[in-house]
Amino acid sequence: MLQNADQSMGRRYSGVGTRSLLLAICSALAASIAVEAATDSNTIWTSLNTTLTGRLRQSEPLARPCFPNFAGQPVPLDEAACAAVRTNYTTNLFRDAQPAGYMNPQSEMCLSDPADQCILDTTTNTTAPAGMPSPNATCGRGGVPSHYVEVQSASDVLAALDFARAHRDSDGVYLVVKNSGHDYMTRNNGGPGEGMEFHDCFVPDGCSGAETAGMRAMTVAAGESTGDAFAFAAAHDSLVLGGYSPTIALSGGWILGGGHGPLAPVYGLGADRVLQMRVVTPDGVERVATAYNEHADLFRALRGGGVGGAFGVVLEATHRLEAGPLPIAVASLKLPNDTPTDTVLEWIELQTQSSLRWGREGWGGHVAGLYLTHFNPLPAIANLSDTSAATASMREASDFVLAHGGTSAVEVLPDFLPAWNKYVVPGATKTAGNARFISSRLIPQDMFADEDGVQKIMSFLKSLPTDRWNPRNLYVPAATPFVAHTNGTYGRPLSTVETSAVHPAWYTSLWALSTAFTLPWNATYEERLDTFTWFTEVTQQQEILTGEKGGSYVNEANLFTQDWREAWWGSRENYERLLETKRKYDPQGLMNCWKCVGFEDADLVGERFRCQGKLQMAIDERIGRD
Repeated sequence: MLQNADQSMGRRYSGVGTRSLLLAICSALAASIAVEAATDSNTIWTSLNTTLTGRLRQSEPLARPCFPNFAGQPVPLDEAACAAVRTNYTTNLFRDAQPAGYMNPQSEMCLSDPADQCILDTTTNTTAPAGMPSPNATCGRGGVPSHYVEVQSASDVLAALDFARAHRDSDGVYLVVKNSGHDYMTRNNGGPGEGMEFHDCFVPDGCSGAETAGMRAMTVAAGESTGDAFAFAAAHDSLVLGGYSPTIALSGGWILGGGHGPLAPVYGLGADRVLQMRVVTPDGVERVATAYNEHADLFRALRGGGVGGAFGVVLEATHRLEAGPLPIAVASLKLPNDTPTDTVLEWIELQTQSSLRWGREGWGGHVAGLYLTHFNPLPAIANLSDTSAATASMREASDFVLAHGGTSAVEVLPDFLPAWNKYVVPGATKTAGNARFISSRLIPQDMFADEDGVQKIMSFLKSLPTDRWNPRNLYVPAATPFVAHTNGTYGRPLSTVETSAVHPAWYTSLWALSTAFTLPWNATYEERLDTFTWFTEVTQQQEILTGEKGGSYVNEANLFTQDWREAWWGSRENYERLLETKRKYDPQGLMNCWKCVGFEDADLVGERFRCQGKLQMAIDERIGRD
């Protein structure tokens, strides 16, 4: 069994099931791999520990110190550790620093078995401290591995792959990769890796240099965070594209799944801007992959199809940079939290009507039920000496928010880093600790071009039952690439739909419309089945809304999506192309995770994916499956 998360390298690794091995890579090559064994043989763990010179560590769920029982056995409470966990339960950086830390605790639960989890109650206090479990509560392992390894070089990754290959069939050993723990899909791959290098003029392996002449770039180890990468780039008078959260691993699952961000309408997806990747593939070889060498097929597959470590453990990636300092216009508009639902829907409709114009003008960011946060790097809007263009562009939205008691800030800052630090970081420090599930749909640009399309979107949103979904919680990344109308200086991807694996709908869409809910920590199996059945029906309605022109973001999707191959990669032909590459570099199917490239329907049955498979089959039975 292999389970991976949305990052393929980072500071930690995790696995699922009774015996898991978490291998954390903590060098400049850092990547994480977790190995899980169905047997309880100490011998195989001893042999691995010897191979890795004593760097095998035990792992347990984050909240274990607060429970009097663990995995069916009484254990002493650790009051000091428990206090730290409760106080920091929703703190992103705290979770990021833990080997078994996950931003969304889907991997601390077994979704098909509510008794198998180790979760604290955040419903009474959504900040801190989290609630104490009952005196007789039991902490289950859920999806958290039992061991991890501190990896110091790529050779350790190779050793882990060899170990899993040797023991998979005989001892039920499986691999998983975990990174920073930013994952909605229970893949939880990753590995730490630290180190960044600036290049004045980078030439990818196999390239003559003419295609990338004068191109500045930075090489980022897979465990480095987006926030640190932004700061490093700014220190070199440059801008690197990244996601919205400071703790996302820039060279991990963010680019492996595509990589949207607030500047994507002008500069493209993160996957479009990767020039080179270094990866250890499951066949036991360390490779450098670019669009110009003999591993161009692997390079294509990794950019958009590599989620869950399906093609290997990424050690580092080299990203194209933009020269800075680069003035950035920012619009941050907020409605009061108690805004009436009718007003919220009016606000959403205004954003729907305006979003295509905003995208063409270079704006990108978030559309939401109670706020809007957008950034714009284009000189016509981001003018430091005259902010009137930025103000005029956002005037209608600003007037609406102010008229309903909200706040509006529209300004131009001298560079992206201060804009990021002022408008993103303060709201991104305590967003962890709740099991949040997302179903996204890429909405074609042409649906925003006339009132008929706008009303179809609004009709879909209004059809959602308010007892399950609150319009105030609407969250939409407006971050699809190459929407901006420019003179040709911007909006030219280095990759195309032919040379990267991302869903082609990314290049014709405007919104990644998200429907989301938070699963209560104490939900019963029947409550989970009811909720995920409804959620899958919503996913089907989203698919009807856009038809074949739409798609889904593979990192922010309903993990119970039925036609996931087409929804996440655009066509069966595109998926089959990825599968061919998978079989080339992973001929034994060593790397496998939930609905990653190589996953088969037969994987629904069995111990490996029991925490998802039972629910998937029950959902399919309830709503039918073609």
